[in-house]
Amino acid sequence: MTGLLNFPLALNAVLGSILIVGLIFINYVRKYSIDRFQRGIFLRLLLFHFITMASDMLFMQLEGYPGRLVYFILYITRTLYYLFQVLSFCYMVVFVDYVVFTNVSRSKKIIWFSYIYFFLRLVILFIADRYNLFFYIDPEKNIFMFGKHYYIRFVFGYFPLLLALGIFIRSYSSFKKSHIIISLVLMSFFILGSGLDYLFGTIRLVWPWGTSALLYSYFFIVQSDSRIDPLTGIGNRFSFNEFTDKLSRRITGESWAVVMIDMDHFKMINDTLGHQEGDNALRDMAAILKSCTGRKDFAARYGGDEFVLTTKIGKGNENGVTTLTNKIQAELDQYNAKNVHPFKLEISYGYGVYTADGKQSVLDFLNQIDGLMYKNKQERRRHGDQKNGAAG
Repeated sequence: MTGLLNFPLALNAVLGSILIVGLIFINYVRKYSIDRFQRGIFLRLLLFHFITMASDMLFMQLEGYPGRLVYFILYITRTLYYLFQVLSFCYMVVFVDYVVFTNVSRSKKIIWFSYIYFFLRLVILFIADRYNLFFYIDPEKNIFMFGKHYYIRFVFGYFPLLLALGIFIRSYSSFKKSHIIISLVLMSFFILGSGLDYLFGTIRLVWPWGTSALLYSYFFIVQSDSRIDPLTGIGNRFSFNEFTDKLSRRITGESWAVVMIDMDHFKMINDTLGHQEGDNALRDMAAILKSCTGRKDFAARYGGDEFVLTTKIGKGNENGVTTLTNKIQAELDQYNAKNVHPFKLEISYGYGVYTADGKQSVLDFLNQIDGLMYKNKQERRRHGDQKNGAAG
């Protein structure tokens, strides 16, 4: 019987992948994630991939066994396979798109498209089933048979991957290095695995290759979460130290503007208004800094009420750091004018330009601008005291 012959293949090609995806799902669903929207996307991607693999494994186990019930189950499992394979591919597109653009409304549009595509796929499969266009189950032997237009199913099924590839090519210039890697791993592993399966028969390379891509994606998410401050959603001290460590080992001649920021009167906000308002102040401060930086810039919560910004300075743009600090102050003025919360956001800062030429260590440079920041803070306090004295 074909089912008995397929049993070792099912165990080797599918069961291991099912167990890995199941374990990732169980671990991740219990893990705290900073980005809940991304968490939802990835969990659904895992679930749809799991359903697709489980359907394929059950089909492989039963194919070739006699009986009308087996015939019915084979049709159901193969239909589920084709439907949820499309959903898993669509959510792969959503995941890649969200990792790159971090735009919830944009990703939600792709999700709506995914379910419309899923419904269209269901209708087409229903029509194709009546005419054996894509596949059919031999009623005498209960084995899978390719339909005369199976290639259409292949193209239609893998269209989401082509869509992801189009997004990748179109937006390549805006990708960070980590985005390029995660996008290439997800798309290439699924495309190569599926393509080899189609060319050489049902050897099920798509499952170990696809599961490897999902495992890599999971490591990417966990690693990304470890670099983000959970309260403000921007980088943390670890991610900044990682950045400066890389910078210290490069002698490229590149120049980077670094701004260290300390929030004024933060202790007073906590003591008089409570820690909830203190948290709001930190979140709003981080949002302002994030709005002032580009995709290739870096913003992090350095610790407590201190933040740090880095941005690359091109030749002939040495005054770019002054432009950045002026922009931050303008955003703060607009924020304070709105009176959203019962506090004002005020900052002291120190800044400088670090050139990766090996002449100065990053640590010495950071100590230098840290001193400038506290000097600015003392001057602001002295100015405030003088102003209050004059008013009195």
